[in-house]
Amino acid sequence: MRGHLRGPCLTLLGLALLTAPLHAAITNEVQAEEYMKELNLRYNHECNKEMIARWDYITDVADSNKEVAANAAAVHYLNFKGEAAVNCSQYGYEAFTNMQLYRRFRFLSKKGPGALDHAELTEYKDLQAHMETIYGTATICDFYNPEQCDLILEPDIEAIMASSTNWDELRYVWEEWRDKSGKLMRDDFVRFVELSNKAATLDGFENTGEYWLNGYTVDQREADTFTSGQTVSAMEFREMLSTVWDQVSEGLYKKLHAYVRMRMQDVYPGKIDPKGPIPSHILGNMWAQTWGNIARHVMPFPEMPTFDVTDSMVENGWDIKKMFETAEDFFHSIGLFNMTSVFWERSVINQTEWGKIMVCHASAEDFCLGPEGDDYRIKMCTDVNMEDLITVHHEMGHIEYFMAYKNLPYVFRDSANPGFHEAIGDLIALSVSTPNHLENVLHLTPKGPTSVKNTKYTDEEKRDLNFLMQMALEKIAFLPFGYLIDKYRWSVYDGTIPTTELNAGWWNLRESLQGVAPPEGVRGEEFFDPGAKYHVPANVPYIRYFVSFIVQFQFQTRLCKAAGHTGPVHTCDIYGNTNAGYILRSALEEGFSDPWPNVLKMLGGSENIDPQAIINYFEPLIRFLDQALEEADQCIGWGDDCVEAESEEDLDTILASTESPDSLSTSNSTLMTESSTMGTEEPTVDPRKDEARALEDMDDMDDELTLLVQTATVYDWDYYTNESDATSAIANEAWGNVSSVFREWYNKTIAFYDYEGFKNESLIRRFRLQKNLDTAALSDEDIQKLNEIVKGMTSTYEEARVKDFDDETIDYDIDELEVVMAQTKDEEKLRYYWTEWREVSGKLMKDNYTEYIDLLNKAATDNKNGFKDAGEMWVETYAETGLDYTAEDFKTEIKDLWDSLKDFYKDLHGYVRFKLKEKYTSDVIDTKFIPAHLLGNMWAQSWENIYDIVAPFPSVPIPNISTALEDNINETRQMVSIAEEFFQSLGLYNMTDDFNSSSVFDQNEEETVICHASAWDFYDVVNDPSEGRFRIKMCADKNQGDFIVIHHEMGHTQYQMSYSIPRGERPLVFRDGANPGFHEAIGDTIALSVSTPRHLKMIEDYLYDNQTEQPQTSTQMTTDFDTYLSEESTEYEQNINFLMKTALAKIVFLPYAYILDQYRWELFTDNNTNTDFNKKWWELRLDVQGICPPDKRYPITDFDAGGKYHVANNVPYIRYFVAHILQFQFHHRLCSIALEDEFDEEQLFNCDIYNSTKAGDALREMLNNGASIEWHTQLQSFMGSSSANMNASAILDYFSPLHDYLKKFYTDHDEIEPGWDSGEIDDYLKNEDAYIPATVPIVVGVVLAAMVLIVIIAYFVGRARQKKKKNSSVADKTVEDDIEITVRSSRSGSGGSSDK
Repeated sequence: MRGHLRGPCLTLLGLALLTAPLHAAITNEVQAEEYMKELNLRYNHECNKEMIARWDYITDVADSNKEVAANAAAVHYLNFKGEAAVNCSQYGYEAFTNMQLYRRFRFLSKKGPGALDHAELTEYKDLQAHMETIYGTATICDFYNPEQCDLILEPDIEAIMASSTNWDELRYVWEEWRDKSGKLMRDDFVRFVELSNKAATLDGFENTGEYWLNGYTVDQREADTFTSGQTVSAMEFREMLSTVWDQVSEGLYKKLHAYVRMRMQDVYPGKIDPKGPIPSHILGNMWAQTWGNIARHVMPFPEMPTFDVTDSMVENGWDIKKMFETAEDFFHSIGLFNMTSVFWERSVINQTEWGKIMVCHASAEDFCLGPEGDDYRIKMCTDVNMEDLITVHHEMGHIEYFMAYKNLPYVFRDSANPGFHEAIGDLIALSVSTPNHLENVLHLTPKGPTSVKNTKYTDEEKRDLNFLMQMALEKIAFLPFGYLIDKYRWSVYDGTIPTTELNAGWWNLRESLQGVAPPEGVRGEEFFDPGAKYHVPANVPYIRYFVSFIVQFQFQTRLCKAAGHTGPVHTCDIYGNTNAGYILRSALEEGFSDPWPNVLKMLGGSENIDPQAIINYFEPLIRFLDQALEEADQCIGWGDDCVEAESEEDLDTILASTESPDSLSTSNSTLMTESSTMGTEEPTVDPRKDEARALEDMDDMDDELTLLVQTATVYDWDYYTNESDATSAIANEAWGNVSSVFREWYNKTIAFYDYEGFKNESLIRRFRLQKNLDTAALSDEDIQKLNEIVKGMTSTYEEARVKDFDDETIDYDIDELEVVMAQTKDEEKLRYYWTEWREVSGKLMKDNYTEYIDLLNKAATDNKNGFKDAGEMWVETYAETGLDYTAEDFKTEIKDLWDSLKDFYKDLHGYVRFKLKEKYTSDVIDTKFIPAHLLGNMWAQSWENIYDIVAPFPSVPIPNISTALEDNINETRQMVSIAEEFFQSLGLYNMTDDFNSSSVFDQNEEETVICHASAWDFYDVVNDPSEGRFRIKMCADKNQGDFIVIHHEMGHTQYQMSYSIPRGERPLVFRDGANPGFHEAIGDTIALSVSTPRHLKMIEDYLYDNQTEQPQTSTQMTTDFDTYLSEESTEYEQNINFLMKTALAKIVFLPYAYILDQYRWELFTDNNTNTDFNKKWWELRLDVQGICPPDKRYPITDFDAGGKYHVANNVPYIRYFVAHILQFQFHHRLCSIALEDEFDEEQLFNCDIYNSTKAGDALREMLNNGASIEWHTQLQSFMGSSSANMNASAILDYFSPLHDYLKKFYTDHDEIEPGWDSGEIDDYLKNEDAYIPATVPIVVGVVLAAMVLIVIIAYFVGRARQKKKKNSSVADKTVEDDIEITVRSSRSGSGGSSDK
């Protein structure tokens, strides 16, 4: 990019911005995106330089050279940001359509202090640095030894404040610290306020306070896109916090204050006003911001053991490193990140070992390196105690946030709002602090007195109340302090508190909001007591901590619910729960890219900052405080506002008035007022017909299930790309959680409402699509059993191995066997591999399958589903209540489709049988049936691998680009790029960054990838599909077959992206194919174009002409197809060959796809009444498909259908039949749109819609609908016809030249008769009574007694070996496509597979 300017640009190697005079705002978004890419790189570079200098100084504050260097780096960085902001402001970003780009410009165009000129900016930073130095180097003399004057804040002074009960010592230390810190920086602060306000006004804000709150605002454009129109201005945000504080203050804080004041009078008799504020020096903390250090004085039950495990930590040999490793273990246990090696190398966590004076205030630092970075550090003067253990978790929470959003652009590498960053570590601390975690996870035992008998409370109740008191002293006591520091500074910045009254204004707020006072009367204006708190001289906004302390309880409530916790929230520990961890990680990964109300809803369940969660958390303590204060006749509050304690009845009224989960808005308190309960009574509405409430409930259900499905999909991906027992167990647990939660929602929502009378058609459809519980109707125990059965059958399938025909040291899995079956023409070997595969797969799962039928039928017949059997439950997904189209109508429709196609199939079958007879002689093919092992495929579902045997014109080639791919591409991902270019040529989506970086196309030597091709939707699109996670998983080779499969799977991805419009507008149940067959059809529709001779020849020419380069434009990929034909061949001959090979894949597949579910529907209906499963299977294969087994089969013992993946893995199959019909209808329609007047139905097979945006537009319009509209309606609309049904005319038109060829073939060979007789099953079955297990040897020629003995011994030895073999072949695996949140699969897109 050097020297190449795109508007205001950055040279990547320069140290300063290149600015150019601009007279008109730049509105070109492409130009703006390029600018942002360059700016992002520079921000990483400049921020990293500033962080390095800052780190060097704050970890060695006594080095004046480092101070100078840090100040210079800070000034340089602010200059850079200021100039970058100037450049950003030259863009007219207000009109940008890309909202992410708009938000990047919106926030990066703010200059902050960088708006000052160089001289003032230098002064600004010098003032801040000087104040920080005063704070960081301040020392005081010892109270008892005035000659010892080296006491620093941490740990010396804070230890005194925490442990001493000497009133005078505490007052002395309290006053001395303020004399040596805040007092010395008062003048600096006044000037700093002037410069800060000047910078804010230059930047378009009224003052610094408004500038600070900019990160909490949501403007109108963002609101319209993200938050359903709800804006948040700086003033609205302040009003929101005021409302929150009022509710917490009245509901809890004042009661805690009164109780602590009452108990501390026993510690300091006669020194505390029983109705006044509490002297701030006696609350165990230099700033009285938390009161945990006085817990020993105020615990409700001091006879109980304390929750301070410091002594236990010391006794168990804990050191500082172990404290940090313990915190890391917590985050890792819930699926978050381990710390990097750089973290461990460069963090400063032990001041004694460090040996330098440092700013001890704990902090976590991100060194701004972005996606490629791993430099994250913590700075902390750590001691081995419980308080610091909690702090370590808090700081590491920041690091986890840094690591989660590292892949975002610089401006979005921040928390959703500043309070969220603070909340994450504290959120974890809520779990870490629980007695259960301390004792059972960390094995730390608190020490203290032994409980004494108390008839009023049990020991468990006393323990809980003590725990809640301890938490309240840390959490609730902090809230007014967390609120007032910025409320104070907002008032200073806007002039409400003049600079002549800085200390008076401070203490007015501390008394009015916090109820604390200085030790000895009024503090004069010669002091500057706010400056004694680090965040004031360091200029760190503080309201984030208040926000954090509220939302962390919302987060905890949400995550505990996801973790399946039952019981009071204060007992919840999410350690080890990956479901909760995934929700947390997903929110963290959003960074600042989404307005905070959206992320709050994701992580906290509501878009509003809501204090109800924190009040609910402490409810048992609130009741205790009310009773204790009432019994002691104590007032609540201070001064004139000290009022009588509330009774139990009063508390019930307050709690009852705050039940709503969304109890706060930006302007209204949720506390119930008298007027709200005394108004005119509303007309009674039948709650079952309350449509508005039903919509709210459905939206809530959708929100929760979406997060759970996201979690489960991630764990599924982990399993399928790294198969192991561990990943299997996690995935199964996650999907089990989806079923469990859906069952709960079903009972209270879907089963509750009388939805058919609603007016909202979309809402009715949501209910209809989820009206059945499917397998979720089973008990948790049965669901687990079903999952285990399916997992076991799938494992049997995946782990099955067949020995090589010639070399027993070689084993083949099914993927390798498919290659063997495709390439081998030796009849004896084919017979061996066909037979052995069924011995090691289907036969071993027969017993499991009977249990599977029982459980699936049990789910289907449950009254929550109401089906007669599981087959009916499966087909219900195609029924459409709104169109009076039933499951039976669907079955009739597909039967009619097959009836219209079977004559063509029989003609093709007879031709192939004739050709195979020529190859294998009549000894092998002696009937009108074709032996299944000769058809080039393990299941005879596709016959294209025998094309070389049956080609009508063997000397006429058809394009095959396998050699071209092998010769000209270096890696399989280049095939993905070519496939993507096809979709781009239609005007469809580009693949996302996550798709390109995370999809799997190769088997990893270190991890076991389940190679079955599939497309994945992670359901995490919030606004634009380009931001979501969509991936493909397959083990691709460089050949034409996998090249086509990639297009097929990418068709699924296009469908997934198209219906993933913003989540608030598209419920989860609509983010699916119109029916399961639609999803399969889309990729195959594209494949019909890609596989045409013309298109393949174009790809081949492109590959040889361009080698490894990626296609840039569609015009590059053109060729003169006629030049491909040899002199000896004709286009007709090649067309017939091409159609023959296509028919061997498409037409012969139809009867197989038709019978596989017909077979299972029959088994479900029979419900294990008869166990001759194999007889039923071959009856259908013979009668419908004209296929016979190579040898006779056992009707009961064999289970040949189980040799197919979809049977073992519980995947319905009729979707593939539907897809094969629809793809030709879709292809016909798209070709007519693309070619318009030039469209020729006789050349339908040679139509390529590549480069037709008209066809792409029509396709995208249908894909966008997802499942939101009935599939018949969508089909009718897309086809532009009066009929809404599937029909076979398009597929017959496509193959009409081949069918004409076959008819002529029969005319020329009148001795050949197509078709076969039905009812021949008995000729292909063995006598079951004669069956002898393979493990029982037959010993001949030995006396009877010896023979019996040998047989018995051999039998049991063999059984043992067989059992061992079976067990060794079964590895725990999760289930693909079997766990659904509705009758419709929640992952139907994931079912897209090349292995149909």
